[in-house]
Amino acid sequence: MKSCLFVLVLLGLVGGVAAYFAAEKSLTLTVDGQSRQVSTYAGTAAEVLADEGLTPAAHDVVLPSLGADVNDGDTIVVNRARPLTLTVDGVRSEVYTTALSVDGALDELGYRADQLQLSADRSERVPLDGMDLAITTSKDVRLIADGQQRVVTTTAATAGELLAEQGIALSATDRTSLYPAQPLLTGMVLQVTRVSVDEVSDVQPLDFETVETPDPAVLVGDRTVTQEGVPGARTTTWRVTVTDGVETAREQVSTQVTKKPVPEQVSVGTMPKPKPEPKPEAATVEAAAPSGGDGLNWAALARCESGGRPDAVSASGTYRGLYQFSRQTWAGVGGSGDPAAASVEEQTMRAQMLYARSGAGQWGCGSHLSD
Repeated sequence: MKSCLFVLVLLGLVGGVAAYFAAEKSLTLTVDGQSRQVSTYAGTAAEVLADEGLTPAAHDVVLPSLGADVNDGDTIVVNRARPLTLTVDGVRSEVYTTALSVDGALDELGYRADQLQLSADRSERVPLDGMDLAITTSKDVRLIADGQQRVVTTTAATAGELLAEQGIALSATDRTSLYPAQPLLTGMVLQVTRVSVDEVSDVQPLDFETVETPDPAVLVGDRTVTQEGVPGARTTTWRVTVTDGVETAREQVSTQVTKKPVPEQVSVGTMPKPKPEPKPEAATVEAAAPSGGDGLNWAALARCESGGRPDAVSASGTYRGLYQFSRQTWAGVGGSGDPAAASVEEQTMRAQMLYARSGAGQWGCGSHLSD
């Protein structure tokens, strides 16, 4: 009886061992493209990974799914996700990729164009803890600068990079329609406005004053400039803004007299003018002018030539006295000195001598002798 019981126990142990070994599975585990063979008694993919010390993260890809049953000869694939800080044309985002290289990540994310500017080499491996990747796509931007406009195809990420790429330098006062750090997109317009701010000076003449000084030793109405006036100068400084060659603003900064004017000094007479002597009466002239016994009207001639004044002098000073002798004619009939200073009698006598020698044509008023 004991022998039978021992045999039964032994058979049970052998059967259990056989069943245990029969439950062992041989699987292929591929992690991030690296494959190896594992032996396991686990029933699901999750249990296999747990036995191998692998805990899939939320963005990891596991095939088959974690709850799927596994059998001998199956393959479990684990592609671990890598975080990417992705900046595309200046727009930043956080994404995950299971690709192992930059080129694979681009393909996985849908960036298949060849004309891309990348911050990393396409063959560079994406580390498990992730990386930063900047992508700049090719885009058409309308560029307006310095009187020209054209469409530029560029991979520049920002407006500032495009300007640098095109060799367009900006001054501190120039303006652009886009911020320098603004990301570029196809169809955008980038306009450069040239602005210069300079200070300019404007010099204007400053009139001088006239200072009058009374002079009692000079007759009223006489004016004498004793010092010439000299204009001064006023300088005004302006801050002028010119936009694309056109003045758009002008602001006064300062103004000051840079050259003082010199006043004009004038001496003004204040002495009263003497009263004119009364003219001799025509009757006196006529009475003083002898007839000479020749029947000629010498008084009428005198009135016409000189207004009947023995000391009359023409405006030019050439003709003088009652009958307006020139000094030469006066001397020609024997007179001496100034005809206007001679007596009425001598002037009439010399006139009669002139008439006897040359006739009435010597006077413009000669016809009055026959009045």
